[in-house]
Amino acid sequence: MIEVLVAMSIILMLVATIIPVDTLIKQERKNLQDRRLIVLYLHDELQQFLNHSTKQQEKEVVVNETEVTIMFSLENEYIKGCASWENVKNRSEQICLYGLPN
Repeated sequence: MIEVLVAMSIILMLVATIIPVDTLIKQERKNLQDRRLIVLYLHDELQQFLNHSTKQQEKEVVVNETEVTIMFSLENEYIKGCASWENVKNRSEQICLYGLPN
């Protein structure tokens, strides 16, 4: 009987440790996937903006089920493109890329 109780306590301790770690890993995986896809989308939009537009622009898009605000502005001789969004942990994130206009 004691062996069964010890075995159950070990199993419960392992489960209580593994489940939160697994949840954290899944959240971070989603954050990294969102960040990667948003940077790729921002890069593509920046290339189009560099080739076709010269005025400041802001728009809202959905990338991988995440609402993203994309803004383009002129900064010195560069075009600055920034993407802002809220990640899975409800924290604000922003990534900016720069390009030279044609």
